[in-house]
Amino acid sequence: MDDNLFDSPGKWLRGNLHCHTTESDGRWAPQEVVDHYSACEYDFIALTDHEVITKTESQKLTLIPGTEIVAGHAILGDSYHVVALNVEDNDALQKRKLESLGSLLDYVASVKGLAFIAHPYWSRLTTQDLSEVNNSLGIEVYNTGCDVLVAKGFSTVHWDNLLALGKRPYGFAVDDAHWYPIDSAGGWIWTKVKEETAEGILASIREGRFYSTMGPSIESFTYSNGTAEARFSPVRRVDLISMGGVGFSASTDSYERVKDARNGMIRVSTDRNAEGVEKARIELGNRIAHLELRNKNITRLRLEGVAFQKYLRLEITDSDGKKAWSNPVLL
Repeated sequence: MDDNLFDSPGKWLRGNLHCHTTESDGRWAPQEVVDHYSACEYDFIALTDHEVITKTESQKLTLIPGTEIVAGHAILGDSYHVVALNVEDNDALQKRKLESLGSLLDYVASVKGLAFIAHPYWSRLTTQDLSEVNNSLGIEVYNTGCDVLVAKGFSTVHWDNLLALGKRPYGFAVDDAHWYPIDSAGGWIWTKVKEETAEGILASIREGRFYSTMGPSIESFTYSNGTAEARFSPVRRVDLISMGGVGFSASTDSYERVKDARNGMIRVSTDRNAEGVEKARIELGNRIAHLELRNKNITRLRLEGVAFQKYLRLEITDSDGKKAWSNPVLL
């Protein structure tokens, strides 16, 4: 992730990079899908039908050519599902997938396409499976269809294991919609672009200039000189996640408990201003957390005194259980 992503110039665009139409096994025709995402106020989408490249047009959305291809063999018996974007020659893709997963991903990279691995949890992929993949931008950390249909939509454990191994995967939230509207508009990315074109969008994604969400918004996230700071829409929980047993979590429930604690290791001071913003300073040993809360929801965190290892990423959860994820800061 670009450390200056949230302060850098550009425009935020909302997009879904994985969905299906009647050209493969989706319920709606391509134009219906485009109209649906336009009505949901998306700025761009990729139609990623299985093993084909679906073409259509739109005056409202930027369309990125793409496909979903099954290739290779994983340890537990399943295959890898690859979302390939900015590709045009399906015959070449099909030929390369028969050679190997690596050959397929090498080809996508050679034509300046982008690829990431779909739904690792649903596909029964292990850390070893994913660690052996090259020329992939990352993995789906949230997949709406896998979540709402079979309860296997979250793959953050896979993400953290790869980061702990020193890999640099980005995390994508997508729909993988088939059964519209139940599995659509549930996970997407916000990417900051310099140009509102397909090329500009792809360039920003390639550079990691995006974050993933199910609804909550991240307004800023930085880490410098041992201090992590983040601002975001009102949430009930904020997590800073790093390697192994290192990290930090604060929730509205834990905050209420810690305020009432009679523990010499925990010190809490609070202040509420005229606008109803509650500011809290919480000392837990060497760790010092500064929280801002509005209407009993957390909106800001500053954390000092934690020695994060290898990487740091932000994850927030709102009162409806919907999450957002930053891409990792590599340490």
